[in-house]
Amino acid sequence: MINNGITPVLTANYLLELASVPLQAAVILRELTPPKHFDKAEFSNYIPEHFSQENALKIIAKFIADHQESGDKGKGFFKKFWSSKSEGKGLYLDGGFGVGKTHLLASGFHSYPGTKAYLSFQELMFLVGLQSLNGVAESFKNFKLLVIDEFEIDDPANTRITTNLLGQLFKSGVSILTSSNTPPGALGEGKFSVDDFQRELGALTKNFQIVKIDGEDYRTIHHLDESAASTWVASDTDLEIFLELQNFESKIIIDSTFNEFLVALSKVHPMRIRKALGEIDAVILRDIKQISHPHEALRFVYFIDKAYDNNMLLFVSSSVEINDIFHKSYFAGGDTKKYLRTMSRLREMTRLTRHSEWSTFTALSVNSAQ
Repeated sequence: MINNGITPVLTANYLLELASVPLQAAVILRELTPPKHFDKAEFSNYIPEHFSQENALKIIAKFIADHQESGDKGKGFFKKFWSSKSEGKGLYLDGGFGVGKTHLLASGFHSYPGTKAYLSFQELMFLVGLQSLNGVAESFKNFKLLVIDEFEIDDPANTRITTNLLGQLFKSGVSILTSSNTPPGALGEGKFSVDDFQRELGALTKNFQIVKIDGEDYRTIHHLDESAASTWVASDTDLEIFLELQNFESKIIIDSTFNEFLVALSKVHPMRIRKALGEIDAVILRDIKQISHPHEALRFVYFIDKAYDNNMLLFVSSSVEINDIFHKSYFAGGDTKKYLRTMSRLREMTRLTRHSEWSTFTALSVNSAQ
């Protein structure tokens, strides 16, 4: 365990303590903004590297601009979307990980001056559980723009909830900007095949203008996955050598074995983990091994997503390479892109940790993967 400025050393149980604080819907509703990693995202600093990315940038900027002018009956391509005050419409960004979808969503949120909210699909479902479907619809009806990152439907119940909620919001005049790794008409493919499920998806699909974004993973083509200078190291001995060189004074650090950390993640809802991670500066994970249970894998995916969003520092000792952290069998199912995105983000996070100081990490992150 490290001792340079950390008193006391915090374990995974500290995460549970933070996550035990009750979540109030009113508090969550006040905090519906893009994650810290994208708090400086703007249309002007999005750099297209594929013609479809340039096209998506123009379309979403136009979508937001026309939305701003909706009080003047709207203009241009989306005029029919904004001309009726009683109806909202949707724009759907489809593409793989690392092509800039979240950057564009955050840019749209930041550039829109009206009432707005930003959250992930999983966070939206948590709010439904906390407030009820009608409660969320009532809370959101005064927003003019709702941004939902990583739209996904994993079961028929979520599908019914989502279509009902979005239907109410559209009728209330709320417009929705969202993204997914899968086109709306293909959501749930490979997981369910019941006729009712397909009918629900069809009703959802017609509400969105779909914009396809292609391209390579930004982290890979810009060598943010370079393994030569990473804090993903092979042994605790190597990790200790690096940690002794760091200044952790006044920082909140969790130092845990991987097994203990996975147990902690299993004990609370992911939304509570999200809130707790906002109070932590860095996590040290020791002895990471290949994850052999799909539930543990998905919990770890969510943790990495939120750690990445929060610009959290990550220090790892592991007997496996990042490419081998998930069992190969996981890459044949519907969550494949989640695992690939997590590995891509892990490469960036551990490399940036090696080359950054506490004071410069945020600046480095903003200019990194989109």
